[in-house]
Amino acid sequence: MESKFITFCGRFLFGKDAINRVTDFLAQLAVEETNAVMINDANTWRVAGERLSKSLLESGFERVEAIFVEKGAVRLEVEKAREKIRSLKPCVVFGVGGGVNMDIAKASGFLEQSRWITVPTIFSTDAMTGINATFRPEERGVDGKAHEGDYDLTVGPPLACIVDTNVVRDAPWRYQAAGFADYIAKLCAIEDWGLAYARGRDEDFSEYAITLARSQVEYLIANAPRIRKMEEPAFNGFLLMMMNDGFLTQVGGSSRILFGSEHMVAQGLMEEQVRENVKGLHGEQVAIGTILMAYLQGLDWLSIRKALEEVGAPTRAVQIGLNDQAIIRTLVRARAINEAWMRDRPDIYTILMEESLTEQSAKEMALKTGVIQS
Repeated sequence: MESKFITFCGRFLFGKDAINRVTDFLAQLAVEETNAVMINDANTWRVAGERLSKSLLESGFERVEAIFVEKGAVRLEVEKAREKIRSLKPCVVFGVGGGVNMDIAKASGFLEQSRWITVPTIFSTDAMTGINATFRPEERGVDGKAHEGDYDLTVGPPLACIVDTNVVRDAPWRYQAAGFADYIAKLCAIEDWGLAYARGRDEDFSEYAITLARSQVEYLIANAPRIRKMEEPAFNGFLLMMMNDGFLTQVGGSSRILFGSEHMVAQGLMEEQVRENVKGLHGEQVAIGTILMAYLQGLDWLSIRKALEEVGAPTRAVQIGLNDQAIIRTLVRARAINEAWMRDRPDIYTILMEESLTEQSAKEMALKTGVIQS
């Protein structure tokens, strides 16, 4: 194994009323109190951003400028943030909210050579410590290239992450259930990663990272009812595990531990929802994809489905606003989606490249797993 840099987010402020302690935390980080830029949306400004801004100004910051995201994870929002960063020259950029706001903060901070801190208000994704920022397809993306599907910009880890557990506890549970689903999807991703490595498609493979990830997923599955009730310490354990993804990808040398065939299915489901004008969450799409791909891989899909049900994540097509035919179409298209991903990342080889699904086999799988009912 060749030597390589391993860097990850190593500074956290975690617990009840964490936002109220941000001044002391920034002092420990040796952050100079000059200017700050905050990436919010209208809701996250109300639940956390405004209080954070007030704390910063009271501690001695000269200016704190808030930017409100309106269009989602697209280049326009990154450019808007970059313009503010160039004019204000902040000592730090805060991404307050869910994956979109944090990804915009990460990308704009990275591109303008400014440090960034993530402040998640929901745990629907692992974006708070991840080294990538994910964006929607555009003719010209954040990286200046055209993209037909979702794409990542590698930015490195945040300077720090601030998690006020009171804020997360007050957030709609749907978001945390989606994050739970996205995390246990690692069982499928690990299986696909091992397949890619065995077939000589991926040079990276980390038994250490896989061991850590698998043990965490097993804990989440076993404790899903306690997590749903937000019992301590199970709920806090869930949040801390979600915050661990940046470490897993860095020590593992690859982001393959985060996604596999289940995410290909999730992309197809998202496209079906867009056609039907259904608003879905990424983790909800992944929940369905994980059940289906765990079945295809010969994993214990029943335990996965049970845990998803216990935590309140969707396990049936109707729960994400799709009919039976949408599920079948997605499964039949899943290999083509995988092939499209492989054009940018040849290492993203999954079981879908070896198990082509017909309408008949897709229907049988979806019926067997209970994703569709007829």
